[in-house]
Amino acid sequence: MIHRTIGAATAAFLLLCAAAATADADVIQTRDGQWWPKSIQKDMEGQDAPSDEVLRKSGKNNLDLGYDSVELKGQKFSPSDILQIFSTTAYENAAFKNGELQGASAYWGEAAESFGDAAENLKGAGKEIALHYRVRCFANLNDAAKAFDALQQLLDAFPKTYFYANVQDMKARILVNRKDRKGAEAALDKVIAAPGMNSRDYFEAKLAKIYLFKFKTAGKDKKRYAAARADYQRVVREIEARSAESAARAQWLKGKVGIGKCFVYEEDFVKARPFFDQVISDKTSLEDKAVLAQAYTGRGDVKYAAIKKELAGGNVPEDQLTRVTEALIDASLDYVRVAKFYVENAGDDLFGATIGAARVWATQFTINGENDCGLAQRAAKYFFAAHRLLPRGETKRLLTSEVKRFLAKRDEACKADEPAK
Repeated sequence: MIHRTIGAATAAFLLLCAAAATADADVIQTRDGQWWPKSIQKDMEGQDAPSDEVLRKSGKNNLDLGYDSVELKGQKFSPSDILQIFSTTAYENAAFKNGELQGASAYWGEAAESFGDAAENLKGAGKEIALHYRVRCFANLNDAAKAFDALQQLLDAFPKTYFYANVQDMKARILVNRKDRKGAEAALDKVIAAPGMNSRDYFEAKLAKIYLFKFKTAGKDKKRYAAARADYQRVVREIEARSAESAARAQWLKGKVGIGKCFVYEEDFVKARPFFDQVISDKTSLEDKAVLAQAYTGRGDVKYAAIKKELAGGNVPEDQLTRVTEALIDASLDYVRVAKFYVENAGDDLFGATIGAARVWATQFTINGENDCGLAQRAAKYFFAAHRLLPRGETKRLLTSEVKRFLAKRDEACKADEPAK
């Protein structure tokens, strides 16, 4: 199965190992749930993956992957509609299988070497897939230099690769970290300007430009968030105007999340909440856990902001304590969903969800008298996890001070909780 999101690489490898060992035919599944080629559709009714017998019916070496079109046995599909891809030649290659097994155990360096070896002996779609998984391995190693070289190798070998938008997005993020904004923008502009680019990837690149160069650089400037929000709104309107909501539904939802998150940073929480609720309730979001992670984090922010505003007035009246505590628990559920279940997909939102959960529990600990050791330990666990996610810098230094202050309170509560000697 080909999973396009780099952040989902670990899950992808686990799924690959479950399915790939028996795959001996080229097969694709489209977003409507249909399996192709057409000759196997009847056999696939109600199935999650093709059996050996069904796979044998399909034939092999009949798959062509491009960013503008995916062709299987002469039948063309838009990449926007592809959900899963099986390639015979890749799955029959011993080095490729070895790469899957190593990747499933998170041995990314060894897996990258195996996929490189596989690519040397594969052609067409099999080689293309192997090269792409090699890129993923280096990304999971956080080795930007090797990832950059590997993605360039993929682009050189397959200029119109199915993974074109995905690797250009990764290239842009690496260049941003290298302080090369011009190069990063150029990488995404190549996707937007590419002839025949499918709707999904076209709009994904537009959203990435807003996120990297407007939203992420806005700091605490509400006007800059308002400008980013206007750009997100334009993308949403463009998707609607092009009647591309079916092909680019996930990107339409991402645009909605972007609008909501800008409202959060503009501190207009009332306007923000409906965008997150809409995304969470939309069944298409189930296809993209990254979208759900963003929406749940955003909704957690909205819920927690409302509580903090209420608590700004001072102590919670005794008759309101239960209600406020329940509201905090409700907010924590959104954060924990992301921090615990969407780790591979959350991206930058993983830190937001993790620190959000820590602060919610720290707030609950405070309003309940700072004497619940178990609650303090839970908050500390998430504070530590959030701290580990940050690179060295001012933000991490400030969080270190916050964590130390909380740990002093935790130690006091847990000391009082210890049995007398």
